[in-house]
Formats: sequence, C-alpha cells, structure tokens
Amino acid sequence: MTSETKIISGIPVKLYSQGAPTRAVLAVHGFGGSKDSLAISGLAERLCPEGYLVAAPDLPCHGERTEPESALTPERCLADIRAVLGWLGGSFTDISAFATSFGGCCILRLIETSGDPFRKIVLRVPAVNMADSLMRCTRLFQPGFTPEQARRDGFHVKMSRELHIPFEFYGKLLELNEVRSCPAWDRPDILTVYAGKDELVARQDTEEFLRLNPQIQRLCIEGSGHRMNQKPEYLAQALDRAVEFIRT
Repeated sequence: MTSETKIISGIPVKLYSQGAPTRAVLAVHGFGGSKDSLAISGLAERLCPEGYLVAAPDLPCHGERTEPESALTPERCLADIRAVLGWLGGSFTDISAFATSFGGCCILRLIETSGDPFRKIVLRVPAVNMADSLMRCTRLFQPGFTPEQARRDGFHVKMSRELHIPFEFYGKLLELNEVRSCPAWDRPDILTVYAGKDELVARQDTEEFLRLNPQIQRLCIEGSGHRMNQKPEYLAQALDRAVEFIRT
C-alpha cells in the first residue's frame, strides 16, 4: 500500500492505494482530527489490497489547513466534502463512505440535503448531537465550562492541534442536531459503530438516533471510549466490521 497527498480544489487529500483500484472510499475524520487519522490508515490497510482507493481530506482548520477558525462552518465542511466526492466520481462509480464523529455528522447532513451517492456508509462514533459534543470536548480541558463562558470567550480545544472556535459555530451546530428520524438515513446500507463508554458523544443520543432510524445497522463496542484507543482490539473490531460491511 502507498499513500500520497494530493491537493484537490485547494483541499489536502491523503490517497491510499495499492495497484489499480476499481472502487473508492471517502474517509472523513472527526473534529480536531485530520486526514492522518489512525482509524483511516487502519481502514486503508484492510481495503487497499482488495482494490479500493481510500481518500481522506483535511476539513477546514484541520491537519495541514491554515484558515482562521472563523472559516470552520458546517457549510464549508460540506462544500469541501462535495468537492472531493466530485473528484472521486470522475474515476469511480462505486464509492462508499467512512466517517468519524463530526465527519459522520457531516455525511448525514450531506445525504439528507444533496442525495446519497454512496453504496455503503459507515459511521464511527457519529456526533449526532455535535453541539453537545463540542461542549463535552471543551470540558475535558476546562472542567465546569459553561455556555456563558462560550458566549464570552468561544471554545478552546486542543486535540491534534489547538482550535479557538467562535461561539457562532456552536450556534450552527445547534441547528445540526441529528437525533431525529430522517428517511434519507433510515436504511440498512448504513452502519453505525459506536462506543459503549463514549465521553464525547452521549450514548443515549446515539441510541435514540438509532431507535428513530431502525433500519440502520449497528454495533456497540462495550468498554470503548470515543477514540477507541483504550485497547487495540476496540479499534480493530470497529475497522474489521466496517470493512466487512463495505465490501458486501
């Protein structure tokens, strides 16, 4: 397997492949992550030998990108995902998606508003209530952080890089809440893999999302936290199930 970073419509995209791929997976990282995600590289290690190209973009203000945090909006993220998807569509007719946390939130909104171009979709720990997840993420670094502080100071989050998020982004996330029923999502060609002890995405939100969209397939990895890095077998189990789902 080889990897290279290609600039597509101004977006850094990491491309994993082996030989001459005939199918593709668009892999979207989570909030504070990047195209260099261990989950994405682990997925590529499993899929590329089977003829897949895995394409992982950096979302705005993540990874190699240097825009000001004010450029981080759901609309901008969706536009960039569409751009990379359009590039993939020029070479592949069989495209699936693998999306983590905030990336999962974006993919859900994409297929609701623009239609579904994917053969299969895997959502790993999807942030179906991303506004709540942003508050939870901030409280990891600032215990007791309140909405009043957010209005005054915004959100300061340090993950793969430091982000200073304006309060306006939180307001947009409140409008993005996906703990609801949606015909575009309620399908058996979507798989949700979630963590039993997720500290950033409330388990009750994920399970209510699944209750309201009962055709979505699901796997709960009990004992795992959001990043699934407490034990190697947690992430391995998630990726093995994702690969099995995508290739069927």
